[in-house]
Amino acid sequence: MKLDFEGQQTGDATKDAILADNERTVSTVWQAMASGDMKKSGMAFYYTDDALVGIYQYAKGAIAEKTSWAGTLRYYDRRVTVFDDKKSAALTYCVDESKADLKNRETNKMQGTKTTPNSYVFYNLGLKKNEDGVWQTWDLTEDRGSQKCQP
Repeated sequence: MKLDFEGQQTGDATKDAILADNERTVSTVWQAMASGDMKKSGMAFYYTDDALVGIYQYAKGAIAEKTSWAGTLRYYDRRVTVFDDKKSAALTYCVDESKADLKNRETNKMQGTKTTPNSYVFYNLGLKKNEDGVWQTWDLTEDRGSQKCQP
C-alpha cells in the first residue's frame, strides 16, 4: 500500500496542519484494513461523529470480508477552506484508485480491479479542531466517478 499525497504545503500554517492531519486520518483506515485490526488503527483519534460511524462500518465490512488492497492511491486537488472561528474547516480532494487493486488479506490474491470512471473519487470533509489541536473529520461524503476528478 502506498499513499501519494499531492499539495502537502500551502504556506498557511493552519491549512498545512489540516492537510497533515488528513494524511494521518486516511492512513488509519488503510492500516486497519491491512492489519485486520481496527483497535490499533487510530480511527477514533482522527474521526468523530457521523464520519467515525461511517468509516468504522466500512473498515469493519472490509475486515470481515478479508479485503485489503495493494498498489498506489493518489490524493490530489486538495483544497482547504478554514472558517472564521479557526476551529472548523472544509476539505475537498480527489483520489485516483487506478493504480490500486483489491486483494484478499489471507491469500494475498489480487482481484484484478479494472480502471473505470469509478476509479476516481471526490471527497468532501467537514473538520473540527479538538482541544488537543487535532483536526478531526466529523462529516464525510464521497462521489465515486465524479466528473471533478476524471483525468
